[in-house]
Amino acid sequence: MKRIVLAIVLVALFAVPAMAQNVDVTFSGDIIGAYADDTEAFQLYSFIDREYSNLSVNAKVGDNLAFTYRVGLDDFVGFNRTPYTREAYVSLLNVAPAISEVRVGEFTFPFAAQQWIGYHKGFEVISATGNGIMVSGSFAPINYNLAVTNSIDSLGFPALTGSGEKPVWAKVSSDLGVVNAGLSYVKEDDVSVWGLNAAFDAGIVGLTAEYLIAQETGFDDETLGFVGANVPVTGPLSVFAKYYLLDDGISSNALAFGADYAISENAKLRVEKINDEDGIWAGDVLEAQLRVSF
Repeated sequence: MKRIVLAIVLVALFAVPAMAQNVDVTFSGDIIGAYADDTEAFQLYSFIDREYSNLSVNAKVGDNLAFTYRVGLDDFVGFNRTPYTREAYVSLLNVAPAISEVRVGEFTFPFAAQQWIGYHKGFEVISATGNGIMVSGSFAPINYNLAVTNSIDSLGFPALTGSGEKPVWAKVSSDLGVVNAGLSYVKEDDVSVWGLNAAFDAGIVGLTAEYLIAQETGFDDETLGFVGANVPVTGPLSVFAKYYLLDDGISSNALAFGADYAISENAKLRVEKINDEDGIWAGDVLEAQLRVSF
C-alpha cells in the first residue's frame, strides 16, 4: 500500500508543472504467468529467468525532466522473492552535449548484462537496484554510465556485499552494428568486480554473453560466465539455450534451454528447462510461461 501511495504522490507532483507545459504520461508492463514443476504452483514470475511481472509509469515534462516508477507485481501479492524490478527515479535529460541524463533515486545498476549481478544473482542474495545518482552520456561511439549507490537497497538486500561502503559503478559500451559490447567495473570496500558483456544479432541467430571476475582482498578470484543463443526455426517458433558457469574454487555449471512461440508482437508462449545439477541457484526446474507486454 505504501508503494501505491508513493506512486500516486510522485505522479501527482507533475500536476503543477503541467499547467505550464505538457506532461506526457505513459503506462507499460510485462505480465509473466508461469507454472513450475518444482513448486507445482502458478506464479507471476519466472524462477529460471528471474524476471518478474511488473508495471511501470513514466512521465515526461518537456524535454528536460522525466519520472519513472516501476515495481514487480510479486511485491504486492506476497511472494517471498526479491522484486528486482523495483525502480523509482527522476531524470534530468539533455543536460549537456556529453551528458544525456542525470538520474536520482532507485534504479538498476549499470553493470554488464545483469545476468549474474541482478536477475540471476548467482550464488549470493544481492539486489539489482539501489538508491543513488547516475550520470549517463556518450562520446561517440562510446556510451558511458557512472553511478554511486547505497550499499543496502530499500528492501534490505545488499547491492554487492552489504559492507556499508557505497559501491561505485562504471560502464562503457559501444554499438558496432551487429555487435554491442560493454566493459563494467564496481568497487565496494575490499571487493571489486570486472564485467564483460556482448550481444551479436545476425538475424538468423542471436548471441549474448557475459563474463565476470570478482576479486576480494585475501581470497581467490571468482569467475562467472553466461552464454546464450536464440535461433528462429520457422514462422513464430524459435529455440534458445543458455549456459552458466561459476568457478569459486569448484567449477559448477548449468544449462537452460527451451522454445518460444510468438502469439503476437506482444505475447508469446515459452517452455523452458534448466539442468542445474551442481546447484548454482535453481536445481532442475521445468517451466511453462505466458508472457504479455503492453
